[in-house]
Amino acid sequence: MATIADVARAAGVSVSTAARVLSGRGYAAEATRQVVLEAARTLGYVPNQIARSLRTRRSRMIGLLIGDVENSFYSTIAKNVESVARGAGYHVVLCNSNDDPTLEREYLKILSGMQVDGLILTPTSRNRRQLQQLLDGGTTIIQMDRRVERLDADAILVDNDAGAHSAVTRLIAAGHSRIGILTGGLDVLTATERLAGYLRALKEHAIPIHERLIKTGSFHREHAIEDAADLVDATPSPTAIFAANNILAEACLVAFAERSLKVPRDISLIAFDDVPWMSMVNPPVTTVRQPVVDMARGAAELMLRRLHEDGRGQPSAVVFLTELVERGSVAPLRRVRAASST
Repeated sequence: MATIADVARAAGVSVSTAARVLSGRGYAAEATRQVVLEAARTLGYVPNQIARSLRTRRSRMIGLLIGDVENSFYSTIAKNVESVARGAGYHVVLCNSNDDPTLEREYLKILSGMQVDGLILTPTSRNRRQLQQLLDGGTTIIQMDRRVERLDADAILVDNDAGAHSAVTRLIAAGHSRIGILTGGLDVLTATERLAGYLRALKEHAIPIHERLIKTGSFHREHAIEDAADLVDATPSPTAIFAANNILAEACLVAFAERSLKVPRDISLIAFDDVPWMSMVNPPVTTVRQPVVDMARGAAELMLRRLHEDGRGQPSAVVFLTELVERGSVAPLRRVRAASST
């Protein structure tokens, strides 16, 4: 790998002159600058970001630690965070925790070692101590989609409770009372909040809560189809299901197909997360849309502002609202019953 000394030798200038040109700091004649830059291109010179960060105390790198890179919700976050950061001259280091606290802890150590200026993450709830150590060491942290209790860091969130409540209320308005919920593990904040919205809607309408219609597992694909099948086969059987993210909605459709259940003729479905396939299937899926692009860009812009302020200012929590997008996957209960009896 070429060094500044190699570039200086090829350009016929001193190392200090080459360093000034390549760092963009200090004076160099235009002709000299062009010679140095051409030598750098020819040699394939790449700045040593770690060494530079030791000198400037800024690495110009932001860590992005997300829960599931396979999930299009998280890939949308990654795309928009990277776009905003790159526009401001920062590079993004992407890590996938798979919502595994042990893997998350490992990546936190790696990102700390890389001396990233800031970290945007969708945290599990198990590594508050490690995150606090990063904060205490001067790393700016923005929590996104979830937050860790007692961690004094900014957060970009969505009103999960209200979103889930609106979905279940829509199913109740269609006449359903045996409404199942398929959600992630309750150690994840989004799962607990969406379950809370589900329970609140049932209680408001005096609908009995059946524990067998509440299936908590994982927001990931590994066991989602099995969990969805267990919920569909529950006793009493659900006439409608609220799937608390897009992966779980996919799993429900697979479980329905395996049992020859038609949506919404035999069972109604509402999802959380509006991803492209939901408007492409037949029937298209009614869903709770969260403004993921605005959330991601908001998190990146807040990060840049905090870095510019050197972390000054009290941490804030910005909560985005959801929108229920009506499509064709919900039918009135009387239609379900009539179709099922034919």
